[in-house]
Amino acid sequence: MNRALALAGATTLAAATAFTATPALAAATVTTRVANLAVTPTTVTKGSSITLKGQAQKLAKTWTATPGASVVVFFDADGSAPNTTQRTLKADARGNYATSMAPQASGYWSVQLKATSTNKASTSTRVYVKVTAPAPSRGSAIVMPKGSVNCPSWAPIKGNASSHIFHRPGQRFYAKTQPEMCFSTPAAAIKAGYRASKI
Repeated sequence: MNRALALAGATTLAAATAFTATPALAAATVTTRVANLAVTPTTVTKGSSITLKGQAQKLAKTWTATPGASVVVFFDADGSAPNTTQRTLKADARGNYATSMAPQASGYWSVQLKATSTNKASTSTRVYVKVTAPAPSRGSAIVMPKGSVNCPSWAPIKGNASSHIFHRPGQRFYAKTQPEMCFSTPAAAIKAGYRASKI
């Protein structure tokens, strides 16, 4: 009888051991943040670069740097899928990171700190960068819509197509002239067959 009880007890112990769950890994508990995120400039010509920089920090009574943190750069272009990954960086020994990008479209930039076994993930605020079309090269001209009064800043010289006379800023009839053509330099106007106004 005692032997039967012993066997039953051993079987019960074995079964209990077989169904013991593996201890779960502890969840990350340390709060993090992206401090001093700077994206400059916020208006840029297409093809030019912007710089993103900041510091990875964690909360340990006070905010302190997080050396070697994994930093992911995201971009949310106007009218497209949000938060596409652009680049993954590693913070330096002081928790700082910096990178340059050449955006092809306007949209929002943000940065995320990846989660680790101890640190929680965190995402920065989003910064909007406007991308403008590059201005035509100097020496070129632009045809203006009918009724235009002002030339663009890169081509301020007004050309009158009927008289083939061009007017420079500050001349007598400059403000009143409705340009059919605008030129960036007097040389460009002369090359196109225009002559300078005498007054």
